[in-house]
Amino acid sequence: MNKEMVNSMENNILLYNGNFWRFGSKAYDWIGITNGIITDAGYGDSYVNCMDSYSEKEDISGRLVLPGFYDCHTHFVQTATKYISLDLIGCRSYSDIKDKIEEWIEKNPRTTIIRAFGLEVSNLEEGCYPTRKILDGFTKDYAIWINSRDFHCSILNTRAFHELKVPLAMDGVEYDEKASPSGRIYGKANALTRKKIIQSYSPSDRYKSIVELSQRIIKKGVTSIHVMEGGFEFYENDARDMNRYKDQLPVDINLFYSTMDFEKVEEMGLEWIGGDVYLDGSFTSKSAAIYEKYNDHEGNGELYFTQDEINEFILESYEKNLNTTMHAVGDRALECLITAHEHASSIYPVSSLRHRVEHAELASDSQIERASRIGLIFSMQPAYEYMFGGPGKMYERRLGKRYRETNQFRKLTDMGIVICGGSDSDLTPIDPVLGIHAAVNHPVEENRVSVEEAVKFFTFNAAYSVKEENRKGSIDIGKLADLVILDRDIFSIAPEDIISSGIAATIKNGFVVYRNF
Repeated sequence: MNKEMVNSMENNILLYNGNFWRFGSKAYDWIGITNGIITDAGYGDSYVNCMDSYSEKEDISGRLVLPGFYDCHTHFVQTATKYISLDLIGCRSYSDIKDKIEEWIEKNPRTTIIRAFGLEVSNLEEGCYPTRKILDGFTKDYAIWINSRDFHCSILNTRAFHELKVPLAMDGVEYDEKASPSGRIYGKANALTRKKIIQSYSPSDRYKSIVELSQRIIKKGVTSIHVMEGGFEFYENDARDMNRYKDQLPVDINLFYSTMDFEKVEEMGLEWIGGDVYLDGSFTSKSAAIYEKYNDHEGNGELYFTQDEINEFILESYEKNLNTTMHAVGDRALECLITAHEHASSIYPVSSLRHRVEHAELASDSQIERASRIGLIFSMQPAYEYMFGGPGKMYERRLGKRYRETNQFRKLTDMGIVICGGSDSDLTPIDPVLGIHAAVNHPVEENRVSVEEAVKFFTFNAAYSVKEENRKGSIDIGKLADLVILDRDIFSIAPEDIISSGIAATIKNGFVVYRNF
């Protein structure tokens, strides 16, 4: 059921015998919904006095009900196209990659190019991405393009290099000891190549994959999603497509156009600019900008813009009354962005804007305090800690003892930072329950938050980050009836068991759009 169909229908429903969670207040036992809005609520069996007012009644059977989940950071189109591409998640060796490619060719004999996603270098027993020559050994009859799981590296065979017309002198093309392209490309060359790949999908295939993904995430309790689309790093038309499709999908879409072009954003009538424009890279690819050198690498990452360039961009956004978002992972990148906001806020001290920092994985105490003082929101991905955190995992390999300082949810919350939660799909899956679990069970104990605080990341705080807290993000009279029903009470079970919780139902605008009970 798409949004247009839902909005054309009337609904009048009583949900009772439930545990309708409210932040800091006693949970409701029942709520009444009229035309998609929560219009009544109460405790015990007081609902019997108004049962005749509702055409539908639903017994929740004591289940926990939460506000509908947000995912505040997704690469939606790229995630969607995964379902019509080769998935390399889980590959542990070059041999695994070869087997997957051969299976794909057998199932898709008419293919001309193999588009593959999800390869994670830290999982490979060889310890590095394959080269062009290794991929050539798998097949020379097909162009092969592989994108790393963090999106920051592409690997091409020789045929793909020729067919995609990758400029060999472009920044980011890696060369081997014989001064020949290794097949691995980063930075601007990677962005250009990825854009060409995404363009190569037909419009119909792209649309079908977007619809399929939106239906999948409903089953994860997601009713609102923030999409980082377009710009140099991705395909420009992705932003326009998502803006065009948003009213046809069963979830609410907040579009973040990954551009620094004010005219483009204003033309589309958007309130946010920047999206996921990279100020630095990622820890996975050792390109996040940090002050100390990497534990397993000589460098300390790279800043993709100068301080003056970021100052100018942020200041203009304040002048034009546009909210900003920007990708900043390492402490050196965060310093640059926080400094720019401090400069702009000194000129425009009174502002209703809600600026976000995307990722913010390694923030110092001083940076946290300064960011809190000027009201910066941190859009973070708790599942990173599930994947990369703790002894022996990627964060420790890259940062050594500093792995204990990544994603410090407890300190950030205590120091007044509003955290909204996302997945950075397809790096981690669109699955807020996983995100809640990861925040509560952070591998570094002092960085953990309570279950309620973690739920807030994906509900109220998420709504606040896009100025929707007055109509979404909590279960209150007058707000939209966007709800998720869990199959167990995550507030009463052992924290380590949260991950096993399932979605019993998802309700969008008062309609049950997914049911599993």
